[in-house]
Amino acid sequence: MKVILLTDVPKVGNRYDVKDFKEGYAQNVLLAKGLAELATPQALAKIAARKADMDRKKESEMKSFNELISSVNNKVIVIKVKSNEKGHLFKAVSPKDVVDAIKKSSGVEVDEDTIVLDHIKELGSYNVLIKKNGRQGKCQIVVE
Repeated sequence: MKVILLTDVPKVGNRYDVKDFKEGYAQNVLLAKGLAELATPQALAKIAARKADMDRKKESEMKSFNELISSVNNKVIVIKVKSNEKGHLFKAVSPKDVVDAIKKSSGVEVDEDTIVLDHIKELGSYNVLIKKNGRQGKCQIVVE
């Protein structure tokens, strides 16, 4: 029996995959739990349209991320914080602080999830990766 998976099912398949299963498993597990629907011509056309929309959305996101990377890549961003005489910060610099500094210095919105950085606890210069879906850029953060 051919069905379309509506969600990711571990060890079975991913969302919108069209798969052939034994009738008992398809009816008693996948269809009964709402994990799949029958692969009718109308359902297949609807799924194809959804996949196309998802692909367009993903391509648009990657294009905007590439623009973001090109505008931030290899820039030096200064973050001013309070520290003691030895250079230890009173408050660690987090990815959120880096996002705010990038927005303030270049006007570019960056998601906090894309920043690859441990908390910075001392004054100095640090390289920060901005990473998403295999594409990455870097900028330098100077904490003073």
